[in-house]
Amino acid sequence: MYQIKQAFFIVMLGGFLLAGCSFNEPTEASKQVMLVKDYNVTSCQKLGVTVARVKDSLGAIKFSEDEVQEELIVIAKNDAAEMGGDSIVAVSDVKGGVQKFAIYRCRK
Repeated sequence: MYQIKQAFFIVMLGGFLLAGCSFNEPTEASKQVMLVKDYNVTSCQKLGVTVARVKDSLGAIKFSEDEVQEELIVIAKNDAAEMGGDSIVAVSDVKGGVQKFAIYRCRK
């Protein structure tokens, strides 16, 4: 019985690890939002900021920095699209699964 429980736990843990932290799907509108550098938005209208948050670990298991970063960008792009923005700029580094982005409208 112990081996069955252990095997079940390993399979479930493997499923979580394979899924990573990718629970956020890009909206159709957010697919038009670009991640750019700050020098690309000098003539754009700043609409605001957003703070994206995701889990960066599952218990003692840390997700890869690239996976966390990708998820944060998806969240920021979704937020930007909701605000009418078409560009985002990362204004902080990723720390503990949190990153701040500025939202801009560059296209008229």
